[in-house]
Amino acid sequence: MVTFDEKLHPKHGMRIRFKYPPRAFQYLDFFKITITYPIYKFVPLDLTFESALELREFLYKKGIVYDETEIRYTDTEVIGESAVVDTRKIYDVEESVVKYLLNYKYYSINEVAEMLSFSRPTIYKIINEGKIKTIRINGQMRIKHIDLNEYIKNENQT
Repeated sequence: MVTFDEKLHPKHGMRIRFKYPPRAFQYLDFFKITITYPIYKFVPLDLTFESALELREFLYKKGIVYDETEIRYTDTEVIGESAVVDTRKIYDVEESVVKYLLNYKYYSINEVAEMLSFSRPTIYKIINEGKIKTIRINGQMRIKHIDLNEYIKNENQT
């Protein structure tokens, strides 16, 4: 089992270069960012993949892991190749996906009333005043997560 110093934890937001590319994936495994055997998983988003190859492709597409080639400019000789883990991207991906998913989260009037500790009539009054946008889904009034957050932010500023 390969071990890494706590100073190299991904939460510190570094780019780490590995001359031995499989070590990059061992690094992600060690800090429980990925689980590569027997379950292939990207832990921060709880995404499971069918194979190690799919997990690897995901990491490359999101820029979490990428390859670098070092060359000598005088004769364009390849000196070496390495894999780089950009730990900042781990949390960027997590944050962007969470924001995307929250954009599609809707609440009922009762849920909003309970979250804000308001009565249902108060929520309807706020809606009628145009302070919170609503939509109708299958005949039922719903409030988007993003719109609720916007209302809370605006109320805190006044």
